[in-house]
Amino acid sequence: MTVVANLKSSRPKLIPYLFAAIIFIAMLLPYLIFGEDVYLPVTDNMDSNLAWYKMLKDQGKVFSSWNTPVQGMLLELPRFSYPSGFNIELLLFALFPFFKAYIINKALICIIAFFSFRFWLRGQKLIFGDNTLEVLICLLWASLAFYPHRGISIAALPAVVQVFVLLLRKKETTASLMILIGYAIYSMLSLAALYLLLGILFWLLVVCFLERKFHLKAILFWCFLLIFFLVQEIHLIKGYFFNPSFISHRTEFTYDFGIWTQQYPWVFFGSGDQNGVHYSPIYIIFMLCLGIYAWYKKSASRKGFLFLALLLLISCLLSLVSLTGSITIMGKLIPELGSLNVLRFEYWIPFLMMASIVYFWAKLHFLGYRVLIPLFLCVNIFLYQYEWRYTINSYIHVLDQKVPTYSSYFAETQFEELKVFLADEQGQERFINFNIPPAVATFNGLQTYDGYLQVYAKSHKEKVYQVIQHELEKDQSLKAHFLDWGNKCYFQNAQYPDDYFMYKWRNESPLMEPDYDYDYLKEELEVDYILSALPVESDKMSLVKVFENESSAWRIHLYELK
Repeated sequence: MTVVANLKSSRPKLIPYLFAAIIFIAMLLPYLIFGEDVYLPVTDNMDSNLAWYKMLKDQGKVFSSWNTPVQGMLLELPRFSYPSGFNIELLLFALFPFFKAYIINKALICIIAFFSFRFWLRGQKLIFGDNTLEVLICLLWASLAFYPHRGISIAALPAVVQVFVLLLRKKETTASLMILIGYAIYSMLSLAALYLLLGILFWLLVVCFLERKFHLKAILFWCFLLIFFLVQEIHLIKGYFFNPSFISHRTEFTYDFGIWTQQYPWVFFGSGDQNGVHYSPIYIIFMLCLGIYAWYKKSASRKGFLFLALLLLISCLLSLVSLTGSITIMGKLIPELGSLNVLRFEYWIPFLMMASIVYFWAKLHFLGYRVLIPLFLCVNIFLYQYEWRYTINSYIHVLDQKVPTYSSYFAETQFEELKVFLADEQGQERFINFNIPPAVATFNGLQTYDGYLQVYAKSHKEKVYQVIQHELEKDQSLKAHFLDWGNKCYFQNAQYPDDYFMYKWRNESPLMEPDYDYDYLKEELEVDYILSALPVESDKMSLVKVFENESSAWRIHLYELK
């Protein structure tokens, strides 16, 4: 009887976690239903990271030394040009079948986000009344659309913040150290974690100043965390900073043009960033309404307003940096750091927003949460999770945008046909791409002279520029994009500038005579073939074959230089 009674009493406690499990399954359901025909983000995901990981995995070079050559993008690059192998994300791709590794990484981000926010929430001394409310609030954070590669840095941020709160209160535990170690070996320093670490350091120094007390242990733990990150990135540090023979394209790098300028405060907090966390503007509206209502009821939360003030302060400062063209201010002090983008301090905003909501709402006893939280969860999952958004759109057609699935984007069957066609010389030919991301070809084992990289040799960029410079003169914005940024070392054209979403269903006009230095392209760069998403009208090349496949997003025109 006692056992039965215990089981009955534990059921109410288990129900919220069963609901959480259902939410996690709902977020992963497109993968379970559609498999490789699921819709995945293209930008900064399939057009880059996934191709990098595939090259490293196929060539057995995930854990190779810093200068081991990796074939694929830009023909061949040293291992340090790619993300560190001493990282849980890349370890997943090394250990598991490729697509399954992506799913596992997605699931881990969601689960870690949930328990990270719960760890922070339980340190806030807020009254929830029951376990259900706590779980629902944590699910709000866990169901946000975190970017698959730097999103873990933001998803786990609440736990890291709470660890340092405990350190300042001298209440840290062994678990605190383990959280920091886990954060360091899963996050990527240069993509996001650096800006979060610097924010934490600034916070610690402010506390030391205000309390007139040096919190040695907290500072030492911060240094410990930084050292772990530096160890993880040891190959990049050695190759980039201590390699005299390597001059990076980033020596000419700047963000002070184009999409990074003229950004106003609401751009930063309005709906997040698809490369960090993407969320609905209703959260900002809800946060402001809660704050105003709590103030009207004279039950405003000081911490709620503190988090709101920090959110607005960061947004305004970043807007000022953008509007004054000072994004690469660090590079003016240390040239090697010229490519650091201070606008990435915006990755603090989602946590500050959610923390402010929690504190304001707690003062109102979480009024209406039984209706509002399920509504917000539906918005997070079905409108902002990329996989669900475009699955629904494929049936309802609300968005005027058709996007490829994982399998149609990488078009493995189509590229097998191409490789069979070129079987006599396969492994020797060099390709370039017209309006097809080089990631597609390199994912399928080809070597391209172009590519999307964070670090590569300046000399290679200069060779590509030699070919395309006259074409770039037709579009000064495209010229600045290539010369001042240049992570996309692509053979651009002014007719379809930086348009590498040229899927076969678009049916655009042929590409007309790109103004390239074809002699240099053929004689000096020794390029053999061009893979084009469109027909090309040019007397400098001849069409060899058109490859089409029902399951592919591309219509690939194979050209040979005359």
